[in-house]
Amino acid sequence: MSDIIMSSVDSKLIETLQKQIEVETRTLNMLAEAEDEVSETAVKLVFMELRLDSWKHQKFLEGILEILEDTPCDTWSAKVQRYIDRVKLQKTIEALVKEEKQMEVLAEESLKNTKDPFAQFLLKHLGEDERHHLEKLEELSRLIQTAPLQSKKGEKGTDIVCETEE
Repeated sequence: MSDIIMSSVDSKLIETLQKQIEVETRTLNMLAEAEDEVSETAVKLVFMELRLDSWKHQKFLEGILEILEDTPCDTWSAKVQRYIDRVKLQKTIEALVKEEKQMEVLAEESLKNTKDPFAQFLLKHLGEDERHHLEKLEELSRLIQTAPLQSKKGEKGTDIVCETEE
């Protein structure tokens, strides 16, 4: 971690995040085992969705820890890389929006062509999930795009903190 002294609030947050990661890891392992032990496709799909959600949550929490703990010191390189990453994010989200809209159309078409209640439930869930992902990705993208490349003073884990030359 950088030379900035961590506040007790940050310290408590990091401790809580680490505990959350431990819980998600245990859950992930339990669900992977449960998924391997069943043969019915419907049950496997439920375990798979829960497992993938737990994996995603674990990775998100690890990313939050990284934001709070890792701060590059080369200010210019970090700013350039942040700009490049934001451009990549925007272009990727624009491409994803097109694909997700196509997926919505196909899910609706599949839904019209099935009478199976489990398939209907999963297809509706998939469509809702896709719409929710798009909304959240667009919101997150806006948040990232509007955040400054660097604040004047390193106060948060997302700030680039370098030793000042005096």
